Amino acid sequence: WPSEMSRRVTTIDDIAAVIALYKANRVLREISAQTGVALRVVQNLVKRFRDLGEDELPAPLPKSGRPKLLSPRTLNVISRQVLSNPSLTAREKSRLLSHVSLRCVQQALHDDLGFKSFRARRKPLLTKRQKENRVKFFKKYEVWDLETWRSILWSDEATFNCSSKAKRLSEAQRKHYKVLIEV
Repeated sequence: WPSEMSRRVTTIDDIAAVIALYKANRVLREISAQTGVALRVVQNLVKRFRDLGEDELPAPLPKSGRPKLLSPRTLNVISRQVLSNPSLTAREKSRLLSHVSLRCVQQALHDDLGFKSFRARRKPLLTKRQKENRVKFFKKYEVWDLETWRSILWSDEATFNCSSKAKRLSEAQRKHYKVLIEV
């Protein structure tokens, strides 16, 4: 095998492309270069095509190795389960499939479906900068007494303009702001 050619499974699409180029009277080396299928595989496909009578495509050869335990349909079901509930563990998923081991489900999740296992990075509750800002705030206002603090308007709802030029508030707005101030 040449180093640039690699062994790969020949699909029905590859076979159809090779035969179409062969019918267009292309040279076998050119067919191999265009399709990416190894020259020897192209030669075998053309031979099988001629032996069949040149009216049907040769079927792909069976794959070597053990057949997959999980069908595409089962993989689809597992994928939907993961997307609907990402916190499900592989062990819980393997219990749903009685004929499949835990390791098989883990490999299917990782290799076939592309789900990777990860944990969120541990982060501090407060950053160093936030801690420093809190200390600065405390040192700046530690001398204030309770009455001074009560004169301040605290809210996470909106920004207020407390000047005499501000427009008059409706009764409902005043009640709402009064509740915010008292809290």
